[in-house]
Amino acid sequence: MCGLGRYLNSTRRLNHETIPEALSSLARFRKLADICGVKERDIHPFATAAVRWAEDGHEFLARAEEACGVPIRVIGNAEEAELTATGVLAGCVNPAGIVGDLGGGSVELVRLRGKSFDHKISLPLGSLSLVDKTHGDKTEAILLIEEGLGPETWLGEAHGETFYAVGGTWRALAKLHMHQTGYPLSAVHGYRLDARKALQVTARYANSSPSSLKRVYGIPAGREETVPYGALLLNTIIRKMQPDDVVFSAFGVREGVIYTLMSEAERARDPLLSGCESIARLRARSDVHSKELIAWTDGLFADPGPRETEEECRLRQAACFLSDISWRAHPDYRGEQSAALIAQSGLVGVDHPGRAFLALCVYHRYERKLVGELLPELSAMIPRQLQKRALIVGQAVRLAHTLSAGMKGVLPQTSLAYDGGKVILRLPQSLAALDGEQLKRRLRSVAKELGFQPDVSISSGGKPSKTTFLGGLLG
Repeated sequence: MCGLGRYLNSTRRLNHETIPEALSSLARFRKLADICGVKERDIHPFATAAVRWAEDGHEFLARAEEACGVPIRVIGNAEEAELTATGVLAGCVNPAGIVGDLGGGSVELVRLRGKSFDHKISLPLGSLSLVDKTHGDKTEAILLIEEGLGPETWLGEAHGETFYAVGGTWRALAKLHMHQTGYPLSAVHGYRLDARKALQVTARYANSSPSSLKRVYGIPAGREETVPYGALLLNTIIRKMQPDDVVFSAFGVREGVIYTLMSEAERARDPLLSGCESIARLRARSDVHSKELIAWTDGLFADPGPRETEEECRLRQAACFLSDISWRAHPDYRGEQSAALIAQSGLVGVDHPGRAFLALCVYHRYERKLVGELLPELSAMIPRQLQKRALIVGQAVRLAHTLSAGMKGVLPQTSLAYDGGKVILRLPQSLAALDGEQLKRRLRSVAKELGFQPDVSISSGGKPSKTTFLGGLLG
C-alpha cells in the first residue's frame, strides 16, 4: 500500500515520497508475471482516481509504464464505479443495492439493480484524502462528508436494500470487528452487519484514535490512520441510505476488470459451484463422482422428502463437490479438517451462514456429534432447521461414499427413492455384495433423520428383491 494519493487534495500532486516504492512494486509484479509465464497480452494494468486527478499523473504514468513494460489504462470516474459494481456482481449472490468502493483518494458509489448500473459517481472522499484535508479534525471531516454526499439524494432510493462495502479500509473495519467479537470465521468477504449494528460499530471506531487502533490485534498494518475516517463515511452513508444491512466484499474494481475479460459462458457460471468444482478436481478422488453425487442426492429432496429452496439446492450441490476434499487426511481428523478448510476458504458466491452450512454438511459426512470449538460456533450461525438439513445432507453423502468408495460409475447404477413410508436404496444384482451391515447402518441413519423407514432393494433379472433389514424394524 503506497498511498500515492496521500497529499493529493492539498498539493494536487502524487505523494513523491512513495512514488519510488510504487514503481518498484510494479517492476516486481512484472518480474513475477514473467516467472509465472504470463504472456504480455494477458497483463492488464490500470490506474484509478489518484493518477486520474493528479497534476503530475501523466508524468508518473510514463514512468509506471516503463516499470511494468506494458501500457497502463487510466479508467474514468463512472467506469471505476461500474467496474467496482461488476466485481461485486461477480462475487456475491444476486446483489442488489448500492456498492461503495473506498480508496485512498476517492469513493465510488453506484446503484446496482440486477445487472444494470445507475448513478455512477466518484467523489474525493477517500480515506487518505479526508486525513489530508482535515489534519485529524473529525468534526471537519464530518462536514466534508456531509457536503460531498448532500447532492446525492438518490442514495435514499435504495432504502431497505443492501450496501456493499468495498475497499481495504472498510475491510479492515470489518476484520477489526470480527476479531473483537470473537467471530468464528476469518474471511471478510460476505461478512454482514444489520444496519443498526453497523451504525453502532462505525460510531465506535470513528471515535478511535490511530494510536489506540495500532495496539489492537487484527487491524492490518498501515490502516490505523484511515479506519476512523472510513467509519465516519460509512456511518453517514448508512444514515442517508437507510439500508437493511451492510455486506463487506473482497471483490471490487480489480475483480470487475477480470470479469469483463471473461467469456459470456464463463460469466454465466455460478461462482460458488465453479469454485467448489475446481477444489474437487484438485483434492477429491474423483470430481466426476462429485457430479454423480449431486444427481444421486436429488432423490432425497423430492416429494415426499424435505423440500429445497433454490439456494438450499445450490448449497447441497456445493457440499457434494466438497465432500471428499479431506480423504487423504488421518481418519480421526477428516471431519474437523474439512470443516476448517471450508469455513476459512476463499469461496465466493456464498454468505457466511451458507459457508457455515457447507462446513457442517461435510463435517457430518464423517461425524455426527459436534466437537471442539469451531463446530458448535458454526452451528450457532444457522437456524436449527438448517442444522438439521446439514446433518441429512452429510449423512446421505456418507452413505454414498460407503456405497461407492468415492469412485465414479457406481452411484448411477443405484438410486434413492421414497415408497410407502420408506426411503429405499435400490441396487443392481451386480452390486449386491455391497449390501452389508455398514451400508444398512448408514442408510438407517439417513432414514431416521428424514422420518422414514429404511429399506434396500436388489434387482434380480430386472425385478427388485427385498432384503431383510432389522434396522428398519428398530427404527
